[in-house]
Amino acid sequence: MDEANVRKLKSSDGAEFEVEEKILASNDFFKDLFKDFTNPDEVINVNQVDGKNLQKIIDYLKHYGTETEKPKVIPKPLPSNDLKNFVNEWDYNFIHPLTIEECIDLINAANFLNVSDLVTLVAARLASDMMTGTVEEVRERFGIKPDMTEEEMEEYDRYPLD
Repeated sequence: MDEANVRKLKSSDGAEFEVEEKILASNDFFKDLFKDFTNPDEVINVNQVDGKNLQKIIDYLKHYGTETEKPKVIPKPLPSNDLKNFVNEWDYNFIHPLTIEECIDLINAANFLNVSDLVTLVAARLASDMMTGTVEEVRERFGIKPDMTEEEMEEYDRYPLD
């Protein structure tokens, strides 16, 4: 890594990262930030993102900043829950091991840093998870509480939609 072209980032939990400026400059958030932080030796505090998520975002930006491969365009809505059919192998291996909670944290961090392709990837992962199982299973998996009481649900179930 060429020291002259390295930027130092510090996460909300104090983790520090050194990243080539060209990798970060591919992102509008960082490109705009560099206008305010013109001294390359200055540490840029990214107080809204923790180290774990900042590392994931840097890994994502590095992959697509140094590879000729570009992220696939993910159809919206997803035609099926098999995410492998709609993303690159690297993307699948990057996002698949994450828990739902980790995905939610990552999508919030990526959204804050305006990494739109990563936001789309994580959203697709969450959407594919929502497509598997019953309504009750999905609610349980995502920690979603029903917005109707048990009595209201029973009343609702008495009148089929058909």
